[in-house]
Amino acid sequence: MRIAGFISDQLTENPVKVNYTWYDKSSGIVQWNFENMGSTTRSFILLRGIEENHKVSEIYAFGNAFYPLYYKNFNVDFITKPEALVNVSPKANNAPLAVIENSDSTLLVAFLYTLSGGSRYSVLEGGWKGMEPGGIKIVLGKYAMTENFSIKYDEKQCTLYNEESKTDYGCPENPFTVRSALMKINNSIKPLFNDRISVVNDGKDSQML
Repeated sequence: MRIAGFISDQLTENPVKVNYTWYDKSSGIVQWNFENMGSTTRSFILLRGIEENHKVSEIYAFGNAFYPLYYKNFNVDFITKPEALVNVSPKANNAPLAVIENSDSTLLVAFLYTLSGGSRYSVLEGGWKGMEPGGIKIVLGKYAMTENFSIKYDEKQCTLYNEESKTDYGCPENPFTVRSALMKINNSIKPLFNDRISVVNDGKDSQML
């Protein structure tokens, strides 16, 4: 016997689809392709890791690895409120950063993608030479508020990027202060580095735990 009932949140909460294609495999550049299958605007972050021998390691949020360097050098800003992205071209598209609050109240920074209902968006990511992405997952975020944040980051993010890409980019002052949207998620995502992110109230830092 079949009995009708409530719809599970697992069936309705994430209408955003994601896949990747190779933009330039010899150079290790993949193209991430997002599509909002629903009718309402959704904000989300992308999780992915490295797949080797049918095992996936180092799963983290896209943008969390080198965001101080992106912020200073790559014309990437923190968004103060989610706005639907305009899909120009994979090479020209550039998502903003946002502060993300885990289900356990810890904070991290990642790229935030916001798509209107029925829209698509593609973006490039380098660093995949000789590797394949795995553990790919979309995590929906809900806008909570806009605050001033003090971010004290692990400076390894700058040195590692420059070592891997053979560049000499600088990073912002440490700590630095930004105004950003705070997006809440129902997952617990481990940041790659031990950054300290706190709300700035009347010139004083208030650590969010």
